[in-house]
Amino acid sequence: MKRKNQNKKTKHHIIPQSRLEGKGVLNVCKVAEKQHNLYHSLFGNMTPKEIVRFLNKTFWADIYQIDITQNRGD
Repeated sequence: MKRKNQNKKTKHHIIPQSRLEGKGVLNVCKVAEKQHNLYHSLFGNMTPKEIVRFLNKTFWADIYQIDITQNRGD
């Protein structure tokens, strides 16, 4: 049995395609397939802003805050 390439890269849409009006190249990055699958297992179809809000509320109990006010169109 061949072992799956652990370093295989796949496209990841920073803002999910289903939630984005324009399909810009700047919205895509390449990540390892394993990390891509883990990301979606944890965060589903959330946007980066939604993920930060979720982490602030759920794990950090509003003790630690990441500033999400400076954005580029999300």
